[in-house]
Amino acid sequence: MSNEKIYVKGLRTFKPNEKAPDFVKGTLIISPNELMEFLRENEGMMTDYKGTKQLRCQILDGNNGLYFTVDTFKTEEK
Repeated sequence: MSNEKIYVKGLRTFKPNEKAPDFVKGTLIISPNELMEFLRENEGMMTDYKGTKQLRCQILDGNNGLYFTVDTFKTEEK
């Protein structure tokens, strides 16, 4: 896996409100235009799953809550 983090544009997360119940882990906001532009610009990072393109992401926990990065891990061929 590359050490460089590639943050997914168009997805934003926020910590839950302090009054939210324990089962609420946060809020996700999706900006479709920004996400689609990111996907077009990073088509080479897409993988194939059962004939469909997909973008593998990791959900990480940082100082400001959860965030998404592109999962760039590649298995080594033997």
